[in-house]
Amino acid sequence: MKCHGVIALVRQHAVRKAGDVLTATKWTGAKISAKDHYIRNGEKILHWNQRRPVGLPIESAFARARVNVPEGQAPDGSPHERSVGSGHGSAGITTKPERGSGGPRKYVGWIVLAAYSLFLVYRALCHGEGDDIANVPVWELQESRRLLGWIGGLVLTGFCEFAYFVPFGFIATMVLPRGSRWLRRFPISLPALLAGGALAALVRVVEVGHSWHLAVAAGLAIPLLGCLFGTWIGTTWLRGWRARLWFVPKIALLAFLATLCTGIILWLSVEETPLPFEAARVTSAEKRRLVRLIRSKSPRSLEEGQTHTLRLTEHDIDVLLSWGLSLGSPDRKAKVSLAHDSASLSMSIGVPLAGGKPRYLNLVVAGGSEIEEGILNLNVDRCRIGSVKVPRWILNSCSPVVASLLSHDRRSKPFLEAIRGITIEPDSIEVTYGRLHLPPGFREDLFGPASASEEVLASTRAQVDHLLAVVSQSPHTRPSFGACFETVFTFARDRSAERDPVTENRAAIFALGMLLGHPRVEEFLGPVLADLDNRTARRVLRRVTLRARSDWTKHFCVSAAIALLSDEVVSDAAGLLKEELDADVGGSGFSFADLLADRAGTMFAIRATRDEAAARAMQDRLAHGFRVEEFFPPAADLPEGIPDAELRSRYGGVGGQGYRRLTKEIERRIATCTAYR
Repeated sequence: MKCHGVIALVRQHAVRKAGDVLTATKWTGAKISAKDHYIRNGEKILHWNQRRPVGLPIESAFARARVNVPEGQAPDGSPHERSVGSGHGSAGITTKPERGSGGPRKYVGWIVLAAYSLFLVYRALCHGEGDDIANVPVWELQESRRLLGWIGGLVLTGFCEFAYFVPFGFIATMVLPRGSRWLRRFPISLPALLAGGALAALVRVVEVGHSWHLAVAAGLAIPLLGCLFGTWIGTTWLRGWRARLWFVPKIALLAFLATLCTGIILWLSVEETPLPFEAARVTSAEKRRLVRLIRSKSPRSLEEGQTHTLRLTEHDIDVLLSWGLSLGSPDRKAKVSLAHDSASLSMSIGVPLAGGKPRYLNLVVAGGSEIEEGILNLNVDRCRIGSVKVPRWILNSCSPVVASLLSHDRRSKPFLEAIRGITIEPDSIEVTYGRLHLPPGFREDLFGPASASEEVLASTRAQVDHLLAVVSQSPHTRPSFGACFETVFTFARDRSAERDPVTENRAAIFALGMLLGHPRVEEFLGPVLADLDNRTARRVLRRVTLRARSDWTKHFCVSAAIALLSDEVVSDAAGLLKEELDADVGGSGFSFADLLADRAGTMFAIRATRDEAAARAMQDRLAHGFRVEEFFPPAADLPEGIPDAELRSRYGGVGGQGYRRLTKEIERRIATCTAYR
């Protein structure tokens, strides 16, 4: 009896030191240290003030206490409480169930978790891979501002993917049990993290379908980081108020360090001066030479099983890079250096800064590549961005991911599959390729859905059918340029009552580009004229004149169509290239009048499709009659038929002083047209 009395006194003393309430639902043999809190599922249930050996089970502290009533039931039979004590009627401990472990709250948590999981899957079904911001038309990246905006959009998309999985990690931590004793030692809930990884994989499968590859697997890193962050928040929340209060300073510190590191890297990535090299000079002669070289090796001329081998020198590649970069911002340059089975690319891009001197994003990357059966293999040896040298382990990790992304991208995959081999030698590179097969939807990927979508194609077919039907009523009478424009834009205004006027105006311009300009416009847009038998009306439309010149009609309409397929800069560059080719021996010569026609067509396309209000205004203007001086200024007095030698000697070539004087005069005349104001 004395022994029992001593045990009872010890038990009472322990209960008083432990506190008033013990929060737990399931009794385990967990251990308590001499001075720490006992944690179960992130909650404090006991504070031990008495010194005793570390690791002593709770059962020993309470003299192997036994539960007097069934689990989850109080002595009076009410649920959610139970009493713990000895079998001798001594001190008892009233316990409450662990939060989230039972009752209605548990089921509510599971319902919320399932609902949010379904939301993420539904979002993946709605968006899919095709809505990725990475799938933008190539022309959108011509200017430095657009390029930087595209990079910023990719960063924002990645942050959104991260943020979408943070709530899932938090909810899963609240609902899922943390598992055995050794799992509770981690600062996060591993079961919740595993559930988040499974959901992220499911979402990616829904987005990409069966096209699972290394780049897709690497894309799981961002949602997994979001889930990891959410589980950390949930675990911290369950630890009590002290942990919650410390959580805010921790987040603030992490945000400050992340912002500081990002700012330092960005500042070191841009420099005050560009890389010290001279970009290749692009002349009209160089353009003509490269155009002839590429045309002679066109993959369009190949039959199945045939191949071409195109050899480009280091100078040729430098000229192509300078030519392509010149279509956008002027403060960009690039050059390559070729060696045996390796190449080095140096590039400087001007970064516009508000109210300050522009800085430059300088990039130097070197390595080798090979293509086997359409699969690209990259081996990047060196990469430097500004003054930041990328570590080799990062290059080794990212190179396979980038190669996998390019190998499975819809826009690059057809070209990689056509390539049979690449040989890189000092000062030259040889590419052997077969027939090129463009998959369905490639035009939309290249030019964007606004230019080559099914909606635009359907409206263009309707415009072509309507214009041919009107012309067929008088097959022996050649319609005027203005009558054709009045016809298509009046029809566009009628269709805009229930449709987008910008789309209808695009379709009208595309129809004019094919019928009045050149049938090859259809190759960039999609099949429109293939099933049409009205050849008589089409021949009549090819003879339509603008200010008594049929060639100006073609220049105007084709430039307008190109401006919609790409942008203003590319359309002007295409018109200029046409004149530079004409200036060659045997050509019709360089014509500033044709440049005015090209520029007028480009301005017309821009004004007619700028926004909904501008589109409707252009429809109303043309529906009430076409006046040529409002759209096309006088051009007969501008120099024409200029051979290349005279263009260089008299006007300083393309970009010379005389050339710039006449282009300014062209811009002044177009500015007088009331339709473009």
